Amino acid sequence: MSLIQSLILGIIQGFTEFLPISSSAHLVLVPFLFNWAIPENQVFPFDVLVQLGTLAAVILYFWKDLWKIIKAFVTGLIRRQPFAEEDARMGWYLLLATLPAGFAGIFLKERVEAAFNNPRLTAFFLFVTAVFLVGAEFFGRRSRQLDKMTWKDALWVGVFQAFSIFPGVSRSGSTIAGGMTRNFKRPAAARFAFLMSIPIMLAAGIFSLPDLFAVPDLPAFLPIVLVGFIAAGVVGYLSIRWLLSFLVKRSLIIFAVYCILLGSAVLIISGIRQTSPNVAGTAPGAPAAESAEYPPQTPISIQETLPLEISPALDWLRPRISGCADAIPGLALVTEGTVPANGEPMQLSWGEPPNLKRKAVIIGEDDLVFTVNPRNPLRELPLALLQPLLSGELNSWGEVQVACPECFSAGQLDELVDQPVEVLLYPSNVDARRVMDEALSSAPVRTNASSVLVPSAEMMKQEVSSALNAFGTLPSRAVDETVKVIPIQNGAETLKITRPLLATSAAEAQPLTLQFLTCLQAAITP
Repeated sequence: MSLIQSLILGIIQGFTEFLPISSSAHLVLVPFLFNWAIPENQVFPFDVLVQLGTLAAVILYFWKDLWKIIKAFVTGLIRRQPFAEEDARMGWYLLLATLPAGFAGIFLKERVEAAFNNPRLTAFFLFVTAVFLVGAEFFGRRSRQLDKMTWKDALWVGVFQAFSIFPGVSRSGSTIAGGMTRNFKRPAAARFAFLMSIPIMLAAGIFSLPDLFAVPDLPAFLPIVLVGFIAAGVVGYLSIRWLLSFLVKRSLIIFAVYCILLGSAVLIISGIRQTSPNVAGTAPGAPAAESAEYPPQTPISIQETLPLEISPALDWLRPRISGCADAIPGLALVTEGTVPANGEPMQLSWGEPPNLKRKAVIIGEDDLVFTVNPRNPLRELPLALLQPLLSGELNSWGEVQVACPECFSAGQLDELVDQPVEVLLYPSNVDARRVMDEALSSAPVRTNASSVLVPSAEMMKQEVSSALNAFGTLPSRAVDETVKVIPIQNGAETLKITRPLLATSAAEAQPLTLQFLTCLQAAITP
């Protein structure tokens, strides 16, 4: 998922959470309609957690009401008169109304998660929302205010909210409809619906935390969720204000019509796509792979085994590889152990290998960066000093400072000045070493006797983060807060070493393999 996708989905969440047209349906259907290749293991955690943005909006909008309810609720418990005040009773009603949806969410979690990946089922649930809205308008007498609410009313509305755990059944729509069928006026039913959304959204966010922590490459995913969270909060606040004023004089029928039209459009588009030929059978050149359809439409009965060799420089890509493999039913990925006799492995590598004779797909690109320990005062390095540093001509950090005093933060080299430069290099058979050799000279970088060979990006990061005097290279996507990137200055410009990430194979890729590659493309460069 990209930041732009998160922003768009956050705006949609905020706009549709409180309108009776199902925010969850839109979070499912918008990626479906635009063919966004969002990894399956990100969909449910994002959809639930971005609702916390609208939770913040409803708390901010109703904070005065909430404060009175909480104050009266606690005071009633202390005085052992829990139902004496109207605001205290409202607190109990909100808790009671939360129970049906809470139990439904706990016992139906797996089915609900499956529905979040089923646009056709979501479309049918939109029709259920439309039925609720039309029924509320025709059967509700709209004569009561919230001060006349009883525990039976709260429980009844809570049962309607239980239906809304499925994408397509609007929480606000079902609960407003539930209130109206108990003869509450539209604004009163909407106010109670918004207040009762607070505990259920808070509980859903808490219960989704394990799913969030299971997302591959979580540090990169959290900023994306934050963008959606903020957008949902701002737009959600404005949506509450608009809907409460709208319902004073207008009915819910227009929203029912919208749900019917959207659900019908999704069913029609889904039917067209199922009868259209799958473009995933295109030969695996880079442009062709980008046109492969994802999520997969291939029947689950089809099985493919994909033996895969992953360069040590691409360790950071393994979580995305696992996520894409899990998202494609029927694809058996073999990354360790014995490769089938009839299956020469596909290779994931960084940069184009010499004498490339295999079919290749570009699944992304990455930069090579030079790193030191975060406590090292080195700030930048001229390109002219890089080769002497790597080859051991500059033996200590004091010699590097003499050659380039302006490259260091002032007065912070005392601990390091007499220490040797511990040069960390990849072995010559690792992609990252080849990328460095190609970028710096026509001849390989000379390795001195004190250089340390580090076989993988993860080990390189550990070595640099644990030694103050270390200097090593990393793929930029493997960088985190445990290391510091050092810009290499080539005159007035900063050296940028960018190479493609290739999937190479001796044979034509099969349909599921193409879908896997397309998923990787989207995961690397959304």
